[in-house]
Amino acid sequence: MGYLFILLATFIGMLFLMQLVFFEITRSKMAKAENVNWYLSLDKSFSYNRVGYMLFICFICYLISSPEDMFTASWFIYFILFLAMGVVADAIVQYLILVYSKKRCRREIEDAKLLKNELLQIAQTISGEAEEPEQSTPQYDDEAILKQYLLPEDHLAFLSVDNGEFAKNFTPQPEATFLIEPYADEKVLEQKFADTSMKITTLTPAGQLPFKDEKIDVFMCRYSNYDKAEVQRVLKPNGYFIVQQNGTANLKEFVSLYMPFRMKGSWDAYSCAGTLEGIGMRIINKFEDYGTLRFHSIESLHQFFKRESPDLANINKYQVFYLKALKAIKDHHYFEMTTHKFLVIAQKVS
Repeated sequence: MGYLFILLATFIGMLFLMQLVFFEITRSKMAKAENVNWYLSLDKSFSYNRVGYMLFICFICYLISSPEDMFTASWFIYFILFLAMGVVADAIVQYLILVYSKKRCRREIEDAKLLKNELLQIAQTISGEAEEPEQSTPQYDDEAILKQYLLPEDHLAFLSVDNGEFAKNFTPQPEATFLIEPYADEKVLEQKFADTSMKITTLTPAGQLPFKDEKIDVFMCRYSNYDKAEVQRVLKPNGYFIVQQNGTANLKEFVSLYMPFRMKGSWDAYSCAGTLEGIGMRIINKFEDYGTLRFHSIESLHQFFKRESPDLANINKYQVFYLKALKAIKDHHYFEMTTHKFLVIAQKVS
């Protein structure tokens, strides 16, 4: 039976060493990533839930190393004893690692708990206006670009998801100007634009653009999905399609936490231009803008998301992200996010 204890002691030692190395590697990564939530996860009571996993591992080890004749009475006795001792040994190792982790990261855990409490207080009291984030200088002016390709007598159409804010502020507008907002309330928009000549419309039940063939001179899509074939259909010969969208790197600090596999490849001006060339359109120009937003308070960050994407303003739902932002603000006096947008001008070939 001595070999059994030697094997088990070797197993415990190797298991503890492996767990210790894995913990230190993880701790280094979490410290570099400033992952406050990971430190909070260490502040827990011990619970063991690896019985099934360890029974399987011990079974494999016993089959490989047991000197007893297989399926004899002594083989079964030692087998059951080995399984029991293996599970107990693993539970002890897991407990020791938890104790070690709490002592090793004691200061970080306390700081994380303070940050969480502060964030919860902010979430409960947040209200009113906050300062706007510091934005890097834009690399192009979408309004000025649109004016270059627009004549007073043209038929202009906007497809957007900003409740018509860009269209409302764009002046002067041709008499025949249309606004399509796929996700907005059409009646609310009609009231909003009641004092303008803007014609409010929406996609058809089949998801098509609400225009006859070759009706539009200039079609501008801002941050919305679009059907290339439909754009091609409604544009007049030599008409212009101006598309502005967010690129792959936009708000990557948030996306990497919650949607790491959202998009494969890269979505940028060159990729977009390629898809339009694929349907026979001629690319006139393209612009790329990589920039930054700097927030000096959680209130400012919350206000930004509430305006741009209301769901992301839910501090409790996205606590991991907001904790990371709060830590950066306290450590560096600001939290920075990457912005990535692009604009492509394409022309329908007559």
